[in-house]
Amino acid sequence: MRTFGTLIATAVLLAGAPALAQEAIKIGGIVPLSPPGGVQTGESMRDGMTLAVEELNANGGLLGRPVELKVEDSGGTPEKGIAAFERLASKEGVVAVQGEAHSVVCTAVGPVAEKYNLPFVAGECWSDEVTAAGHPQVFRLTVANSLVFAVAADWVKEAGFKNVAVIAENSDWGFGVIDVFTKNLKDNGVNVTSFTGENTTTDFTPQLLELRRAEPRPDLIVAGFTGSALLLLMKQAADLGLAPSAETAMFSAGADVLEPEFWNVMGDKGVHVIANPAGLPGRPDTEKARNFSKAYEARFGRPANAVAMEGYDGVMVVAEAIRARNSTDPNEIMAGLRELSWEGPRGVISFSAETDPAWKFQQWLGVPIYVIQYTEPNQSPSDAAVLWPRAEKTVDELVLRP
Repeated sequence: MRTFGTLIATAVLLAGAPALAQEAIKIGGIVPLSPPGGVQTGESMRDGMTLAVEELNANGGLLGRPVELKVEDSGGTPEKGIAAFERLASKEGVVAVQGEAHSVVCTAVGPVAEKYNLPFVAGECWSDEVTAAGHPQVFRLTVANSLVFAVAADWVKEAGFKNVAVIAENSDWGFGVIDVFTKNLKDNGVNVTSFTGENTTTDFTPQLLELRRAEPRPDLIVAGFTGSALLLLMKQAADLGLAPSAETAMFSAGADVLEPEFWNVMGDKGVHVIANPAGLPGRPDTEKARNFSKAYEARFGRPANAVAMEGYDGVMVVAEAIRARNSTDPNEIMAGLRELSWEGPRGVISFSAETDPAWKFQQWLGVPIYVIQYTEPNQSPSDAAVLWPRAEKTVDELVLRP
């Protein structure tokens, strides 16, 4: 039996071999592939990029040339992220860079993108500052804090929570999680308390015990961490019997809960955890979305998720800009991105020229935003219950607690 990879290779030989003998167009990717970064998230993003490049080359490449993906590890830290971007720009000769899953990295590389005048398409970085900084080279195809958590806050109000505790990392993104929830809930009779800590924290017991003893006890905990710290926080909350429980729901603001490794850590205690992905495979139900989900699972042996789609979309919007402007010149690619209207597996992507508020600059404003809840062990995000938006709910009543 021929595998998906074999079919790709055959298609290249039959349809694109003469063209692909020319010098490759190099597209760069930065992702966290080592701690303290979210390694599983980084791997999903990298795999989405890989699928996109294989698809492009199976169809003849770009401008009659093959496409080559150059991926660097950010480790989830600004220092390693900057070094990764520098290598891609100065040594690898890439025409654009995309990816990353930590806002501290995306905000750090913005000035580097400007220094090299190289387009950077941010993948899973939610801090408002990523695009609010106004670097003309920086685009974003995921949500901003002010966009996603305003929607999540609407769900919190709809669900009737009254006492919300936010535990967040002390980063731009983490502070943004606290800020947006507080601003959107404080005038609606919801009491919001918050704690912050380093993303290298391994023991959250003191904060969690304080919440368990609190009067009133929080009915919702928002976990604003990424990487291993997020999973440790949720595991410790579950082991203490705090959340998810009959009294307290657990909402993950970080994307690591979308990965199969979440279940390796949480086991059955992951049931009833709530997540907030910027996209769900198969939604919208289009041919593009169906083909992506099928190809990703065939290629990598696991279901796709929002982060994988972001990796795929990042490569594809750069490719579309190159095609549209018939050029690999960075200025032309950026012009193509600003004019872009491209249908991907999450919908039609375009980048806003608005600057009020500042985070809207070169931001995809139509990012699909969901609130989901796992209802069975080892469930994929696509099979979880959809709690929000209201028009796409898959349960008649909100299944908030065990």
